[in-house]
Amino acid sequence: MKYLALLAAALSVVQAAPSIVARHTTLAECLFEAQVPISESCSTGWSELIEPFNLRASYTPAIVAIPETVAEIQSAVKCAKGYGAKVQARGGGHSYAAMGLGGQDGSFIIDMKKFKAISIDSNTKVATVAAGVRLGDLATYLYNNGKRALPHGLCPAVGIAGHALHGGFGMTSRMWGTTLDNIIDMQVVVANGTVVTTSATQNSDLFWALRGAGSSYGIVTQFKLKTYTAPTVATYYQYNYYSPSLTIKTNTILAMQEFGLNFAPKELALRLFHNNETFQVYGVYWGPKSQWETAIAPLLSRLPIAGRVPTVPGEEMLWLDTLVRLNNGGELPQPLNYDTHETFFAKSIVTPENDLLDAATLNNFFTYLTTTGQVAPVNWWVIYDLYGGVGSQISVPAVSATAYSHRDSLFTIQIYTTAPGQVPPYPAGGYPFTDGIVNSIVKYQNDTVFKAYANYIDPTLTKEQAWDLYYGQTQLVKLNTVKDKYDPSRVFWNPQAIRA
Repeated sequence: MKYLALLAAALSVVQAAPSIVARHTTLAECLFEAQVPISESCSTGWSELIEPFNLRASYTPAIVAIPETVAEIQSAVKCAKGYGAKVQARGGGHSYAAMGLGGQDGSFIIDMKKFKAISIDSNTKVATVAAGVRLGDLATYLYNNGKRALPHGLCPAVGIAGHALHGGFGMTSRMWGTTLDNIIDMQVVVANGTVVTTSATQNSDLFWALRGAGSSYGIVTQFKLKTYTAPTVATYYQYNYYSPSLTIKTNTILAMQEFGLNFAPKELALRLFHNNETFQVYGVYWGPKSQWETAIAPLLSRLPIAGRVPTVPGEEMLWLDTLVRLNNGGELPQPLNYDTHETFFAKSIVTPENDLLDAATLNNFFTYLTTTGQVAPVNWWVIYDLYGGVGSQISVPAVSATAYSHRDSLFTIQIYTTAPGQVPPYPAGGYPFTDGIVNSIVKYQNDTVFKAYANYIDPTLTKEQAWDLYYGQTQLVKLNTVKDKYDPSRVFWNPQAIRA
């Protein structure tokens, strides 16, 4: 294709380090001589290799490296730097915007799927996790090797690297923090091809930046993560509403806000799921049913449900069974190659603790969904997750502690719209409709400072908008400084990367 030919021509003439370029004229030749396993457009299985999770965001890389050793990653990065190629790591391949394929055509991808090792120290209980591990495999291993656990999201096919480096929110996060908050150290290949260890005491500036904006700074090959004793019992609960009015919907969110801010213990995960047909409050209490009944009581006294009779009245479950339930029955163990695909567009809103959504804003939001949402060209759902509030461990670190800045937030709202039948193409009318959902809150309550969550990445944002919503201007100053220090030639790149 034309753009690949242009890229190959460009790469062949870029001035680079003599130790790399002297024997080669192309990036592919450099990788071949360095014995880095690669796949190209002429390779068997190429189409399957580059197929994204989100079929709306299909990109064709120039080359995909599939290393099996850290040394091969080092060689790949050195070759890329020598030929001016833009590099992006692919961990699980679950990026909503296919940033693991570069976020545009013609990138050089380093696919980490062969990095699958997991171990846990029997004394310290610290887990060592390779960057290609998926969450379902990680949860299963930790539990089966000492009944350990750590906080992470619910989708078992998500890769640990991208998830942890940009947050890692899940239903144990109010109790244990995000995945990012439990990183002890990381091994990372930086732009000059060297391997460095980052921690609170080693390369601490890079450690700071990686925890929130990691894809902009290097290829993490290994994490050391704090683990926890898995709960011996969890209590799952669910309340379904039937044909709720706008007033009931609004008052439900108002009740959840008040409860989350003032009453919800850290052991409680609380979520509201809403689409055309469903309005449902559910979650997990990480403890026995008797304790859940006490913890949930202040919320039930405020929820506008007649009789407040739960659809699932507190069902006690084991740890792994709870993770399966929260993933709608999906299995935890994962295949080597990612084989789940959807066609969608997503956005997010992170709400502050000190400026709650008011009744007028919520009524405007639900009116939009009740009217425009009924005739939208896409299917849609919205999830409201209690994030902060009293007792939440996410809020404990100072905003300045990491590049991840969402420490003073109360709810994370995910807006997800899909093509009918999940079949491409995604309807053009889906974009303004999805923007309209967001605007029905952020433009209506326009004095409030809202943020967005990088793991629900929105490719329609400009890089400047993304930096502001994901990190904020204070964080960005330091992020730019660290980028200039460790990657001055901008080797690691995607359309929203730091210094893109």
